Amino acid sequence: MIEKLNKNRITTDWLNLFPNFIKYKPMHLIRRNGAFLCGIYLQTHSGNWDYEMIFHIHNLMVDFPVISLGSNTFLLNHKGARDGVTSLQHKEGFRNYAERLKQQIPLLQKDVISCNELVAYIKRTVDNSIGYPAESLRDIVLALFKCGKDTEAEQEIANAKRIISQWDDAATQRFGGVIGWEKQVRELMNMDVLNATIENQLQKFKLDKLTDFQLVS
Repeated sequence: MIEKLNKNRITTDWLNLFPNFIKYKPMHLIRRNGAFLCGIYLQTHSGNWDYEMIFHIHNLMVDFPVISLGSNTFLLNHKGARDGVTSLQHKEGFRNYAERLKQQIPLLQKDVISCNELVAYIKRTVDNSIGYPAESLRDIVLALFKCGKDTEAEQEIANAKRIISQWDDAATQRFGGVIGWEKQVRELMNMDVLNATIENQLQKFKLDKLTDFQLVS
């Protein structure tokens, strides 16, 4: 008989391997790097027989009701398929899965990360996306702007407009197309507003005491 997952045990095991992350909820670990949260979400399937490993980013500079699984990446096996871990597989080799996730996600290989490293990661998720990652394109711009890289931020606005202009109209209606996307992003590009939103988001999620491992320029 397949054993159901012990979520608390699994969460503790992963925390031991990623000591600079904290338990946000069972099966969900987070770390703060400046205006962003890095997360490891251990997603269970119906029945709680196994879980998948997802690394994700949440942008604290945008008001949002929950911690989003933005710019996410699943741990893939050697065939390029998403890996599922049963209770027995976890007991026998969760360290191996964690090491593979580190190798796949360079942001997990260090605690302090640079703006360029974060942007490079988000860009990879945009390139690999099968959807319409308008929020990830926004996050690239805001990360650069927050780090004082105004010229690069403007370049990424132009790049995002080029990408979005190639999408179907039905996919861009929710944010008003290229013009609407740029308008929303530029309205956010105010340092006082961004800093206030970050503090509000941290308090909303009860993370205002969370150690900041920094996002350096």
